[in-house]
Amino acid sequence: MENANTSLKHSAQINEIASALAKAQGVMKPAVFNRTNPHFKSKYADFTSCMDACREPLSSNGLAVTQLPTYTHDGKFILNTLLLHTSGQWMACEFPLNAKSDNIQAIGSSLSYAKRYSLCGMLGIVADEDIDDDGESAVARPQMQQKANPVVNAPATVIKVNAGQSELLKSLDQKLNGECREKINKWLLATYKTENLAELPQESFTKIVGAYENAIKFMENEKLNEAVNV
Repeated sequence: MENANTSLKHSAQINEIASALAKAQGVMKPAVFNRTNPHFKSKYADFTSCMDACREPLSSNGLAVTQLPTYTHDGKFILNTLLLHTSGQWMACEFPLNAKSDNIQAIGSSLSYAKRYSLCGMLGIVADEDIDDDGESAVARPQMQQKANPVVNAPATVIKVNAGQSELLKSLDQKLNGECREKINKWLLATYKTENLAELPQESFTKIVGAYENAIKFMENEKLNEAVNV
């Protein structure tokens, strides 16, 4: 029996195979993600890992699976995945083998991709992170691999001093004479690329306040020395 709208085929009755499959899925453990896709950097389970996940649950419930590459009546190359039950009931699905090259490696990769996806689709095995993996080799790629764009880290966001901190810096700045203010401004420009007190980084606020206080103490000491020397 075949559904006219899909490539899914099955025996006239599927009650026993459906029951057995439900029991198998109930004890089937997830496939181990034991491979990494070099193109997408995603992890996936290869065909061996998928078979390891389902072999015992299938066998314990009278189920077996077989996969055979074959041709359709109109000459299309396909993979036929057949799920069998000891009752004689069966389910089957077809997966097209559409390698973009006649190269045997591309055909083999397409077959490997089809086997894993057909098996997982038939049995409900989660085998990857929803990104294509070994099917990459079945897709024709340019001979010259494009250079990956260098990763450019975005500049870190600078948190500026808040309004209160800005006002404090302004009050300290007003206590300086012209010479000290000029020296402080040169230091700010060289260190933080700005003389605008409201644009200074908050993480350096304590350091900047210390610089102002040192400048103010220097001025006070100068005045004291002048008074003593009068």
